[in-house]
Amino acid sequence: MAPRPNDRYTVLVVDDDPSVLATYGRLLRRSGYRTLTENDPRRVVENGTNGDVADLILLDYKMPGMDGLTLLATLRHRECRARCILVSAYLNENVRIQARNLGVDRLLEKPVDACALRRAIAELLPLSADQPVKAAG
Repeated sequence: MAPRPNDRYTVLVVDDDPSVLATYGRLLRRSGYRTLTENDPRRVVENGTNGDVADLILLDYKMPGMDGLTLLATLRHRECRARCILVSAYLNENVRIQARNLGVDRLLEKPVDACALRRAIAELLPLSADQPVKAAG
């Protein structure tokens, strides 16, 4: 089987819900993306990750210990330029403004439709070699 074009991209998924994490991971792997998953945003920070391992971060907003935007702010401070999709059941104007200021590319409301998620990722990580991945904000 020939490798799929998506396999040159790595997606970091951070969500505290194990079933959501497993579902996103499965969906992304089936779509051909390399996938890293983490259920605790503090571990991403503690591991010293600056996001350079990921082309895209799929991030839950509401998590215990650290919300997704705080994690993203930390990664941006470390010069992480990965594209970002923020997923939440708690979207409001304040969250939208913070997300925009941190360079979040897409906001998706939970429950997330799998087709909408695939479409958003495909728009941010182009398959064509002549379409480079754009750095966030």
